[in-house]
Amino acid sequence: MIMTESSSMIYKSTRGHAKELLFKDVIFEGLASDGGLYVPSSWPVLDSRLIESFSDMSYQEIAYQVFKPYLDDSISDDTLIDIIQQSYKNFTNEEITPLKKINNNEYLLELFHGPTYAFKDIAMQFISRIMDHYLIKDNNHINILAATSGDTGSAAIYGFENIKSSNVFILHPHDLIAPTQRKFMTTVNSENIINIAVKGNFDDCQNIIKEIFSDEQYKKSNNLGAINSINWARIMCQITYYFYSASRIKDSENIIYSVPTGNFGDILAGYISKKMGLNFKKLNIATNENNILDRTLRSGDHSIKGVVSTTSPSIDIQISSNFERLVYDSCKDSQYIQKIMNSLKKEGSFNLSEKSRSYITNYFSSDSATEEEVNDIILQYYTEYNITLDPHTAVGVACGKKQSIANDILVTLSTAHPAKFKETVSKIISNDSFITEKVRNLDTMEENMMIANNNVEEIKSIINKRIS
Repeated sequence: MIMTESSSMIYKSTRGHAKELLFKDVIFEGLASDGGLYVPSSWPVLDSRLIESFSDMSYQEIAYQVFKPYLDDSISDDTLIDIIQQSYKNFTNEEITPLKKINNNEYLLELFHGPTYAFKDIAMQFISRIMDHYLIKDNNHINILAATSGDTGSAAIYGFENIKSSNVFILHPHDLIAPTQRKFMTTVNSENIINIAVKGNFDDCQNIIKEIFSDEQYKKSNNLGAINSINWARIMCQITYYFYSASRIKDSENIIYSVPTGNFGDILAGYISKKMGLNFKKLNIATNENNILDRTLRSGDHSIKGVVSTTSPSIDIQISSNFERLVYDSCKDSQYIQKIMNSLKKEGSFNLSEKSRSYITNYFSSDSATEEEVNDIILQYYTEYNITLDPHTAVGVACGKKQSIANDILVTLSTAHPAKFKETVSKIISNDSFITEKVRNLDTMEENMMIANNNVEEIKSIINKRIS
């Protein structure tokens, strides 16, 4: 095996005023102290021969090669390899993220073979273990906060369940996620897990998290950490399956990856893989009727509108936090980032500069799908291919088909198992045989969660009572 040399990558904030960190510290950070997001100081470029050799490697071996340039000397190679192996031992497919061939030029990249049936497992299983490694090593304890539109929360809960070095507080929008998504979270009985249903939407939950983390004194005194996609390690883990999938496809330079996009972490990982040397054609931002990112790429208009509830709730988002990382990389101008993010917070909008928009559209296309289009795709793929899609994957397929041409190879990221959205999918295809026993059993289990108002101080009070 070709090995990657050790490094000590430095991480800096997109807004330019926070302390620079190594990986050991950045993995526990949410927002930087200046309100920005941490990014590597440079993108490591993998040797072309190493990338070519990925076709003969397992998913876990590729993950090691991808992760290594971003880490520091605080973790040994043997420990890293062991953590990677442990992270993916509970996946139901030995390929971890298998490719399903639909026809000669279309594939699904299945990201739902982890314990909670969603792509978030791929990162969270690793993060929980590496965090626990550092915490035990330093005899430390952390209180983790996360907002979820459905899948991050359950992945975090299954990752951190019964881990004594951590408490995990999960905020989700009350009555605005699929029942099965909620039950994956609320049926786990573990003393260190606290589920909080917030009377608001996902953006409200996310804003509460951001406000809490912006209170530097509160953050430090309560030893808070974040595992949302604002956490760099989440993005890092997701890079792997782009390299893995491309290594399994002939003519990978013709691939268009179509990615159902909410908080922009999953598709940002694809962009980073390209910066690291992976050769493919383009990334397609696939949105539902909450199409702020599609509007931004088409016109530069990044204005927040009301969140529309759809059958793909994990992308019912107007504030895509990780988009800040991409815009920063397009211009490397922290002052500009500070300016537009202040405008977004105060005015609810900003206009993306033509320089940044031109840069971004070199790497990305975009499109949106209506509810009718999503339903049609689900029915079509069930009828023609006997494949059952969840609504988010259907968004990806629908948008990808609009943006691909004859010689393109369309790879849609299948981000969740359809059983997580059984109520929607079973009505469309008039069949419920895709619902797994695990999901059926959730309906018989007791739920544990508290309901809270959309109020930062109320959430702080819940945290304080739990950790006091």
